[in-house]
Amino acid sequence: MDPIENKAEVIRKVDKSITGRPRFVRWLLGLVYWLFPLVLLGIGYLVGDFFPAFRASVFSKWPIDESVWLPLVVLIILAITWLLFDLFWVFSRETTSRNLQTNSAVTNIMAIIFSVAFGYLINSEGGVRWWFIVPFAAAVVDVFTTAWAAINNATQKPFMTERGRE
Repeated sequence: MDPIENKAEVIRKVDKSITGRPRFVRWLLGLVYWLFPLVLLGIGYLVGDFFPAFRASVFSKWPIDESVWLPLVVLIILAITWLLFDLFWVFSRETTSRNLQTNSAVTNIMAIIFSVAFGYLINSEGGVRWWFIVPFAAAVVDVFTTAWAAINNATQKPFMTERGRE
């Protein structure tokens, strides 16, 4: 078996292993990636039913109630996982410049919405709740990491995917 004859197959396998996801999954992630901070927000709010201290204000009492730590760590792990997958999507060679621009615009809008809500909650009577901290931080971190990755990789990205030219 000549390795040169199988070169196209090897390149296809390497490309698939680098992207790590089928095309439909990448498209779906690219379409709904912006919903995840809202999903985190909903999860955090619902967790407050089981851990009432999680709905308390961040500034209410110190030391922090110990029941806050478990849901907070779970939300942080979910947020880091989402941020890593978002970065993998941005770094993929199959992600076009147009997708990078859309991703950057939507993450900026989400960060603005979360920042306005954070400002409102700080000035509200109840204050900032624990369930809001991680989604807010994830949206803000996503803006900076996505913009950094998109700027650094935009010159390397094609305007069309390689599969789209076939």
